[in-house]
Amino acid sequence: MSRRAQRPVRLLGVADDERFLSKETCDAVVRRIRGFAQGGGETMVRIDSWWHGELRWARNRVDLASDRRDVSVRVTRGLPDGGRADVSTNQLDDRSLQAAVYAAERQAKHGGGMTIRDITAPAPVFDYQQPSIWSDTTYRFATDARAQIARRITDKVEAARMLAAGYMEVKAQSTARTAAAGMMYAERTAAQCSMTVRDAAGTGSGWAGLSSYNWGAIDADALSARALEKAIASRNPVGIEPGRYTVILEPQAVHELMKWVVTHLNAGFAGLIGPGRVSAENVSGPFAAGFDNALGIGRSKLGLKVVDERITISHDPMDPALGVVPWVANNYDSYAEPVLPVTWIDHGILKTLAYDRGYAVYRLGDNVGAVSRDGYRMSGGTTTVDEMIRTTERGLLVTRFWNTDLLDPGSVLLTGLTRDGLWLIEHGKISKAVKNFRFTESPLFVLNSLDQLGEPVPVFSPDAPAIVPPLKAHDFSFTSLVDAV
Repeated sequence: MSRRAQRPVRLLGVADDERFLSKETCDAVVRRIRGFAQGGGETMVRIDSWWHGELRWARNRVDLASDRRDVSVRVTRGLPDGGRADVSTNQLDDRSLQAAVYAAERQAKHGGGMTIRDITAPAPVFDYQQPSIWSDTTYRFATDARAQIARRITDKVEAARMLAAGYMEVKAQSTARTAAAGMMYAERTAAQCSMTVRDAAGTGSGWAGLSSYNWGAIDADALSARALEKAIASRNPVGIEPGRYTVILEPQAVHELMKWVVTHLNAGFAGLIGPGRVSAENVSGPFAAGFDNALGIGRSKLGLKVVDERITISHDPMDPALGVVPWVANNYDSYAEPVLPVTWIDHGILKTLAYDRGYAVYRLGDNVGAVSRDGYRMSGGTTTVDEMIRTTERGLLVTRFWNTDLLDPGSVLLTGLTRDGLWLIEHGKISKAVKNFRFTESPLFVLNSLDQLGEPVPVFSPDAPAIVPPLKAHDFSFTSLVDAV
C-alpha cells in the first residue's frame, strides 16, 4: 500500500484529518487564490504545511507529548506598474484567502511592498529530480512508540543514579511554490533525537544527539548510552589554565564551528550584503579580497587557497544523507531556482560563493543562479579519535560547543562555551575531566591549523543537515574558565 493511500486524504476546508497538504490540495488552493486576484499582473503562492509529533522528558519523567499541524500560505501580488507585496495567512477558507489577496494588492498599489526586479531573460524550465527525503519509518513513528523509547532510556539512566532530559521529534511536511513551469511541490520527513544526562550533584554532564530525514537511522538507545558514559566520565572536573591548546574536536563540535563558515559561503545575514559572492565583491565578509582601485570594483578570494588542502566542502541535493528539497523560491520573480550540486571549497581553494539569478543574468551572462543550499558535506580522513588521542602529548578532547556567537564577520571570529564533557589529554591518554572554557576562535584559523582528520559522519543539525569529521588542530584559543557543566 502506498503512503498516499495510508494517510487520510481530504480537500482542505471539507475535512480536518490530513497531516499535511497534498499536491492536489495545494493546486486547488492556488486556483482559489488566483480567482480572487484583480487588476492584472501576476499572483504567486507559496504553501507550507507540516505535521510533527514530539516528546520531551526531564529529570527522568516525560513532561510533554504532542502531535501538531499547521499551514502557512504566502500570497504575492505583482501589479503591472511594478509594485509587489506579499501577505501570509494560516487560514484556508475563502474569506481568509480573499482577504490576503486584497491586502497584498493594497500594499503593492500604495507602495507598501517592494519593487519587482525586472529580469528580462525568460526563466529556464528544469526537470527537477526528487531526492530521497521521505521515510515511512519517520511518518509511522507513533506517540506510544516514542513514549516506550523514552521510558527505556530514562529507566537505564535512573538505574545509574543519574538524571536525563531529552527531546524526540518526527515531522512530515510539504512545500508548494508557483513557478514558470507550473506548481513545484515536494514532500519530506525529518527526525531528531537529543539528550543530556547529568549526575544529581551537577558535577558531570554528557550529551548525544542525531538528526536525519529517516528515524531508522537514529539509534536512541546508543545515544543514551553515549550521553550516560560521558556524564559519568565528566564528573568532578578540575580547573586548568586557559590558553592555546591542541584540541580534538568530536564531529558535533566541528559542526558548531563549520556552520558559520558555510553561512558565509551560502548567503547573507546580519553584517553581510546579500548573497556570499555579492558580499565579497562589496568588500564584506571573510572571502572579500579588498577593493581594486584601478578597476573600481571589489575583489573576492575566488580561486585562492583559503583553508588546508585536505578540506573540501560541498553540497549535493541527491545526497541521501542530507535530505533537502532540491529547489528554492526566488524572491524576484515566479521562478523556483534549482539547488544544483556545488563544491564551495575544493582541496582548500575557494571555488564559488552563492549568488542569485539576477546576478547571474546581469553580471555573468548566465540564466541560473547559485542559490543558497541547506546542508553540507565536509571531507575528512581516516584517523580515529582514539588514534588522535594516542598521538597527543597534551591537549583537550571537546564533546561540543554551545552558545556560539559571531564577534567579527570579516574573520568569522566566534566565541562560545565548551559543554557536556571536556577532558585533558596527557602523554597520549585521557587523564582527567576539566572545567569548561570560553573560547574565542575563528573556524578558518582552525581549518588552517589541522593535524589530523577522521571519517565524516552525520551530526545533530535539524535545520540544515551536515556531515563532518572529527579533527585534531593545534593552538586553539581558550580565553577563560566558566563555572558551568
